[in-house]
Amino acid sequence: MNASVVSKVSDVADNAVVATALFEGEDSASLPFLSPEQSAQLAALLNLGPAVTRRGTTTLLPAGRSARPVLVVGAGKRGDVTALNLKRGAAVASRYLTGLGFSHIAYVARSQMDGEAWGQASLEGALEGAYDSAIKKTSDRTPRRLDTVTLVSTSDGVESGVRVGQIVGEARDIARELVNLPPNELTPTVLAERAQELASRHGLECSVLDENQIEHMGMGALLGVAAGSKQPPRLITLRYGSPDARKRVAFAGKGLTFDSGGLSLKTGEGMETMKSDMAGAAAVIAGMVAVARLQPQGVCVTGYVGTTENMPGGGAMRPGDVLTAMNGKTIEVLNTDAEGRLVLADVLSYAVKQGETHIVDFATLTGAAVVALGHAAALATGKPMSWVEDVVKASDSGLDRAWAMPLYPEYRRAMDSTIADLKNTGGRSAGAGALTAAAFLSEFAEGAEWTHMDIAGMAFNREGSSSSAPGGTGTGVGTIAAVTRSMASSAAQE
Repeated sequence: MNASVVSKVSDVADNAVVATALFEGEDSASLPFLSPEQSAQLAALLNLGPAVTRRGTTTLLPAGRSARPVLVVGAGKRGDVTALNLKRGAAVASRYLTGLGFSHIAYVARSQMDGEAWGQASLEGALEGAYDSAIKKTSDRTPRRLDTVTLVSTSDGVESGVRVGQIVGEARDIARELVNLPPNELTPTVLAERAQELASRHGLECSVLDENQIEHMGMGALLGVAAGSKQPPRLITLRYGSPDARKRVAFAGKGLTFDSGGLSLKTGEGMETMKSDMAGAAAVIAGMVAVARLQPQGVCVTGYVGTTENMPGGGAMRPGDVLTAMNGKTIEVLNTDAEGRLVLADVLSYAVKQGETHIVDFATLTGAAVVALGHAAALATGKPMSWVEDVVKASDSGLDRAWAMPLYPEYRRAMDSTIADLKNTGGRSAGAGALTAAAFLSEFAEGAEWTHMDIAGMAFNREGSSSSAPGGTGTGVGTIAAVTRSMASSAAQE
């Protein structure tokens, strides 16, 4: 996709559709680039009521005798503008227009947040709205296309925002496609192959441990989850930069390419979207691609992914089994559907053994995170809270969204086992399921500053929306890019 910045609407190519925001209380005179016919049409619609300016609404003003049509996107109150709202507005415009067959969109800056933040939000939104999730349809159809995006602005920083937004937006699309692939195609082995292909294309180092190497490393928790599947597990490592860099940061991803629940079997309905249980892994792999393209200086960035299936085959782990993780801690399995934390136990242990000082993990880990925050934000916790707060701030600036939650000692005590070091679930009586799961993970991240991001409510959009196609969302990619850029900025100041 081509992206550029021009200073005025008259510089936009004739084949582009202009998209712009309209805020509450504004009238057609606020958009001086409209033709007289378009201005009269908009004025008539505004006289009927405030619907045109309600956030997320779309009003297409036909070209008539003017050079091009104009799409007006309702933006709500000007004082409520955030970067995330700007991204969603751009995505609404892109989804609407690409659905009509337009492939060149020109966004006109009208926000006080004009500049780098607007440039990034506009590009990410344009790519999100244009993404077509119908990757396996064979019927005669015209897929969405977005060939060119032009931003109309005179503010400083827009060009740098365009660069970041395009890189991160295209990486999110990589994550979306990985999540949307059917699980009979995207096995753990294939996910590792995809990671290797992306690494080769973008100049990342990549290594993959197979099941024999995983066993040799003592990763009994990961092997326990994999035992019920015919598909062998893999542990993927992607690296950008030198381990001797001034700053190091690592990202870890849960990669369940399909989760049946194991012997603690899910319902049929509960399994329908379980191909998405590798969304954390997809975020880490795609996020590493974004890092490679952003080329931050003074920082070593490493992605770790543990990937397997959780199936109820003849060798499957049973409730009551005890597994030994890579760091030597023993885990009593009470529920085989609490498997993601078992995978991450070994992934985090491995990352710590590699000398990582700062770790962020991404996992579709618990339904409790959805109960707590719905589909509005990821749940963030970890140790120390200063690192968690840094990651949450980066997540917000990276056009994801997260909310920090505490990790009280009571949550860890809820995971005590009578026969092993830990049990893999606190049960319903303990409550706070997302935080007891995080407390379990904390035992395997000792020695590093660690943030856990439970993205269960954010990773998969089952129904789709006016701004996004159904399926994977690419949540986490923006956080990875923003955390890395922040670390690189810190390294440059030292």
